[in-house]
Amino acid sequence: MSTDVLEATVMLEALRVTELRLLLSKMGKSKSGLKKDLMKRVTDLLHNECSPELLSAVRELHKLRQVSKDARRSSKPSPVEIISMPECVSPEKPQSPISISTEPQMIKLPFYRTLDTILAPTPLVPMYGGAMQNSDFFFHLSASQQAHIQNSKSSKSGLTPVQVVLRICYSESIGVEEDQYPPNICVSVNHTNCPIQCTYSSNKMGTEPSRPCRPIDLSPGLYPAFTNRFSVVWGNFGKSYSAAVYLVRVVSSQDLLDQLRRTAVEEQDLCRQRVSEKLRSDPENEISTTGLQVSLICPLAKMRMSVPCRARGCAHLQCFDASFYLQMNERKPRWTCPVCHRYAPFDELRIDSLLCEVLESCGEDVEEIEYLSDSNWKAVRHDKSEKNKDTVQHQQMKHKANCNPVGSVFVDLTQFSSDDEDIQKEETVSAHLEDKSVHFRKSGVVKTSKPKSRKTQVQNY
Repeated sequence: MSTDVLEATVMLEALRVTELRLLLSKMGKSKSGLKKDLMKRVTDLLHNECSPELLSAVRELHKLRQVSKDARRSSKPSPVEIISMPECVSPEKPQSPISISTEPQMIKLPFYRTLDTILAPTPLVPMYGGAMQNSDFFFHLSASQQAHIQNSKSSKSGLTPVQVVLRICYSESIGVEEDQYPPNICVSVNHTNCPIQCTYSSNKMGTEPSRPCRPIDLSPGLYPAFTNRFSVVWGNFGKSYSAAVYLVRVVSSQDLLDQLRRTAVEEQDLCRQRVSEKLRSDPENEISTTGLQVSLICPLAKMRMSVPCRARGCAHLQCFDASFYLQMNERKPRWTCPVCHRYAPFDELRIDSLLCEVLESCGEDVEEIEYLSDSNWKAVRHDKSEKNKDTVQHQQMKHKANCNPVGSVFVDLTQFSSDDEDIQKEETVSAHLEDKSVHFRKSGVVKTSKPKSRKTQVQNY
């Protein structure tokens, strides 16, 4: 074994799971499993398929890890570095540079439009022993940032106020991170406590607040023209976190709805094409689909939709009301499709223009429509008196059963207790099937058997 391979093997011990996964991903290997599994996979690559590019990548990642440790000690974010790594061990594939940043990339929040970065993501560094830690940060608002805040307060145009918010997430060198508070968090700015809206799944020490974790508004306690100090009290239970401060404009659900109407309306031709694909017959299926029924009632609000939409990746035709969906996520951002329960973020939402036209054309009393194979649609009306009619018919059948009408054969299924009697029952019933109606009665309930047809099928989507 060469000295270079031995040196690289030692360097692997200092790498984290994210760096090991990056190495394996670029080498075309599986990146799933525990750290020990990832270590074994990379070590096997070094021993069996070692190349100068792989050795160089391991050294660069090890160097970057040391830079990250120094950044944590100084509470300053380290710069972005570019390293060269092969996409695969095979020499046929060209090398491509990849960017690795020790700063976490925070997920984009639809209701918070970032105007400026006041404090870049900075690690929360434990300063002393013990579970509870305190981290202090300092920042000064620039003249332009002060102007943004002041103009939003004095504006009469109806713009949503500008805020200075604190966001906290896991410290990862790769990928986009969601907001996550550390356990037992408490935030104050210039000695003024900031309200934090969070819930805990248990009272156990070290339990993180449940998601979603919202940005924390620091604006009420800020000094516009002086240096500001905010403190974060947090629980250190083996996980790494980073804090960042942004200047944002808070966006309402109505603003997002207006944006959807301007930029995310799906063309009718594309909507009709989706319906046609759903109606396309399967040659292996004996039952042909003659129509697709779609409800005009929002599955969330249980009311008639006004702006029907669905996520771009959803396969179903059923829509939900965009206005109510945005209002719901404004209160508690989950971004989950109410129909198929897949992730449906704001950027993926699309308004169904074909269903919008249907809603405008049909009456307010129509709650369901059916798309036909000729690209048209028809209203599906359900008579509200059907249930009453069924109840009356049921009572009439029960009355006839008690009167034992002539020409009908009644079989009481509760009267038979032996196999011989069951056989006798089946023979008695079959003797009257051709020319007489047969009623089955069990525990006082009478049902009439009816023939079923399987020529066509209407599906709900």
